[in-house]
Amino acid sequence: MSEQNRTLAAIALMGLILLVFFSDWYQEMVAPGSTAPKKPHIESSFSAPPDSGLIVREEAVIPALSAPIPLDTSTVAVSAKTQIIVSTPLYELHFSNSGGGTLEQVFLNRYLTKDSSRVQLISALADGVLANQFIGYEVEDFNTKRVLAKSSLGAAPVYDFPVFGKPASFSFEVELGSGAQLIRTFTFYPDSFHFDLDQQLINFDQVNAGRYFATTWSGGIATTEKNRKDDLYYSEMYALLGEDTSPTDYSADTDRETDVQTALTTWVGSRSKYFTAILMPDQPVSEFKSTRYQTPGDNDVSLKVFNFDVRDAFDRRSAVSESNYRVYVGPLDYDVLKEYGLYLEEMMNWGWFGIIGKGALWVFKALYKIIPNYGIVLIIFSILVKLLLAPLTKKQFSSTQSMQQAQPQIAALKDKYKDDSKRLNEETMKLYKELGINPLGGCLPLVIQMPILIAMFNLFRTTIELRGAAFGGLEFWISDLSLPDTVGTFMGFDVNLLPIIMSATMILQQKMMTPSSAATNPQMKNMPYIMTAVFFFMFYTFPSGLNLYYTLFNLMSILQQKFTPNKPLPVLATPVKTTPAKKKRKK
Repeated sequence: MSEQNRTLAAIALMGLILLVFFSDWYQEMVAPGSTAPKKPHIESSFSAPPDSGLIVREEAVIPALSAPIPLDTSTVAVSAKTQIIVSTPLYELHFSNSGGGTLEQVFLNRYLTKDSSRVQLISALADGVLANQFIGYEVEDFNTKRVLAKSSLGAAPVYDFPVFGKPASFSFEVELGSGAQLIRTFTFYPDSFHFDLDQQLINFDQVNAGRYFATTWSGGIATTEKNRKDDLYYSEMYALLGEDTSPTDYSADTDRETDVQTALTTWVGSRSKYFTAILMPDQPVSEFKSTRYQTPGDNDVSLKVFNFDVRDAFDRRSAVSESNYRVYVGPLDYDVLKEYGLYLEEMMNWGWFGIIGKGALWVFKALYKIIPNYGIVLIIFSILVKLLLAPLTKKQFSSTQSMQQAQPQIAALKDKYKDDSKRLNEETMKLYKELGINPLGGCLPLVIQMPILIAMFNLFRTTIELRGAAFGGLEFWISDLSLPDTVGTFMGFDVNLLPIIMSATMILQQKMMTPSSAATNPQMKNMPYIMTAVFFFMFYTFPSGLNLYYTLFNLMSILQQKFTPNKPLPVLATPVKTTPAKKKRKK
């Protein structure tokens, strides 16, 4: 293979790798899920909630009735709706006594939307978030969505419930007739994004309540980002099954899909790009049901809907049963989720190079504690990566320079063996060996840097710490490192400046690395521009943080190449000689 063909092949291969790794197919395939069979019991990591002060009957086992009475809500005496607004330093939750005590809105105090309002997580298509359902044994899937519960706080229309000093609780009570009673106690913590939901089913041995008692989440997560298409892309549902250490993911499309997963289930959750809601039973349950679909329309109106109910089996012979949950409503923060010890952080989809992304995030956060400016942190991180790869980059430059210096001898071989391609390849490889040249040495740093680049891509697109993080001092230009640095519009198109600067550094670097002999070859002469065009269109809508990182890396590579001295090639004992063409004798 000729030097030109080798170069073309290397560039084509790198382009193919980039297209594959940054394609939608790659993003869907980086974290494949699996359906796990039923596994042995998994111990819960929950701590005991504070005493709610409620009087609870001790559990007693009595024989089941031969003809249980159906569930009935006709005896419920509550007729007025009550709203309870829970306020903590982290969030504001709006509860209603409708549905036996449902969650209607979740406002996160520390996270804002594009119009500077607080992020709100409950979907517009939600219907009875945290309502209950009774399933099986001919109860026709009775649910509490339309039941008004009695609040322990009273019957006033609105209650403010601040939680700023220590944990606090309130409860809802649902009378279901024939003595059956459901008491749902909510406990909140001032320093946590989760709250506890303890549910006591009293006298359900007197009624036909089915086989499963389910707690539901409805609608998934509301869209919160300016780029709704990007937000919807990351919207999925996850469940940790059996003894897996990585959750199974479930997507949604225009075809409605409903199924029941019968594997042992530790938790089920729904996420958007940056936020999540997770139901964690205090003991793994035996199954859950989900319904998933995407509503029609373009990116401005379409929604992804994830409805799921987590089903807890209860003994119908028991006078008192419990079904307790921990509910997380907050950001996809790696460190926060990891503290639960339930692999919640794996919802973040780090991809094939997750270990690099997690390491980079650790460095970012460590530096940010010292320098609270993620723009400066990014510059320092780029320098650190450059120092790490400097020896390989130096080898790349040396290889490129050696290839340039060897061009006359390679040209001589091409002239000598122009009619014998096999011999030409053999002699070329022999020449490389004698000169100590690795023809692929120039590609090695690019191949090694590729995992870092992909890890940074995932880091800037999915890490909550970088959401809304501006480059301090350059807010007028780079106002959010997780979004493109749009400086204006032209004929309806966003003008992003960093991809243009990055492309200019690529052209300069490619020209410095292109052999001088390529100037006479039109294909080789245009190669820097072709490669740059591929990167430009690929990176144009990428986060400004990623483009800034790559631009800084290119600039440092240019400086390194500029000050790397040329290393002369060794003198061959038997230099290659060309065979002069025979002149025709004149008759």
